[in-house]
Amino acid sequence: MSHVYVLTNQHQQFLSKGNDWIDGREHTKLFRTEHKDVAINQMFEANTRDVSLRIELLECKLDTKRQPLVPEDALSEAPLEADVDPEPAPATDEPTEAAEPAADAAAKLESSEPPSEPVAPQA
Repeated sequence: MSHVYVLTNQHQQFLSKGNDWIDGREHTKLFRTEHKDVAINQMFEANTRDVSLRIELLECKLDTKRQPLVPEDALSEAPLEADVDPEPAPATDEPTEAAEPAADAAAKLESSEPPSEPVAPQA
């Protein structure tokens, strides 16, 4: 076969073999199939994971190594940055908003009177 189908979205990103969206410049990582029905099934599966995407099939010719040749006009202008986890927020001793209700509840427990004598079970 002289062509394959790849999937692209409205952000000019391409579906990878790992079901991630990549910029499409690394042809070896792209999801591809020779069969249009398989590509359509993958398109529906990807769309069920994120319904806000507008996914399209793109027919690409193959190079001599049988890798898809993605047209330049289908690629985004700038390559995507590598997926890097954002730096964690610096640790502080200040309580967060979520911690305040817990601190209030703990203070109420500390200030409440101890329970009266334990109640013995009745026989």
